[in-house]
Amino acid sequence: MAQPSRLDVLAPAGLSRRRILQAMGLACAGLGRPAQAATPLNLFTWQTYGEKPFVDFSASKDFTIRPTYFSSSDEMVAKLRGGGGRLYDMIVPVQNYVQIAARAGLIEPMDTTRLTNLGTLFPEFTQTRQWTVDGKTYGVPFVWGANAVAYNRKVTGEIDSIDALFDPKWKGRIGMRDEPEDALAVGALKLGIRTPYQMDEAQLQEVKKLLISQKPLVRAYWKSIAELQNMLASQEVVVSWAFLSVVKPLRDAGIDCGWVWPKEGAVGWNEGIALVKGSANKAAVEDYANLTLSAEYGKMMALASRYATTSQEATRQLDPAVVKDLGIDTAQLTRLVFKDNPPNRARWVEIWNEVKNA
Repeated sequence: MAQPSRLDVLAPAGLSRRRILQAMGLACAGLGRPAQAATPLNLFTWQTYGEKPFVDFSASKDFTIRPTYFSSSDEMVAKLRGGGGRLYDMIVPVQNYVQIAARAGLIEPMDTTRLTNLGTLFPEFTQTRQWTVDGKTYGVPFVWGANAVAYNRKVTGEIDSIDALFDPKWKGRIGMRDEPEDALAVGALKLGIRTPYQMDEAQLQEVKKLLISQKPLVRAYWKSIAELQNMLASQEVVVSWAFLSVVKPLRDAGIDCGWVWPKEGAVGWNEGIALVKGSANKAAVEDYANLTLSAEYGKMMALASRYATTSQEATRQLDPAVVKDLGIDTAQLTRLVFKDNPPNRARWVEIWNEVKNA
């Protein structure tokens, strides 16, 4: 973290440097400028939440955000374990990694009394199960959505099914995400398994067989958003399991990129700010987490990234056409299978590696 510069002032005798700093803090408070204005916050995050619209918005609210990116949840955990706790103040985990990070001592609970925007959220997200560990709250999601299917409409026409990811017609032009929780869930949904994250060994073996049979059709098991965007733009890939954030830049570039929650279901997720254990800026992180729950942040995010805000107030303020386009409809939550931690996650990793090495 940046160190404060030396303070040299001419002060009356007997007035200590500490008292001077306290007085200055009171003066700043009187001017309505928050203490966090001078405190850069190091954010370890998915690429989307560190891009220019997010950094600029944060700056307009007197938060200096310094983003560093990870491309997978496992990478996030590995780097925090490897000393990242000394580098970062906050992270943006997917809900099923909150418990993993909490039990590993990588994040710490928040003071929810500082999250004054809680009352403006959809009630489905104010007390989400996976953000509470041993009765302590580690954050509140500001965004939710689904991993589903992106496709080049000009090439494929309309798509409404996971079947497109297994269609020999698109051999060598199919993309799959290189992550076991996503890839194995796709296979499970294709096979009609409605509780993917509770699969037993027999079901895992069926999914493995299916994904191995799909492998000759797959152009790439992608890791990053940029990687997939480039392949969709060049038509190396014409249909892929994807994040929604890949869609808008492609559409902005004039590519008719379709996006659909397939009829078999999609993988749901939510994400929020979590406080890295040992951060010297706990209060500032909590204030920033509260900002992400605000209507202003939710509107900015919706327009900048096409992601669905958890803010009910932001949704009310957005153009109804935008709300419809973004799919911000909590009634649709029943169509999602929300990511969870399989009781045998190590086995999931083994199965996925067996698929890739087949």
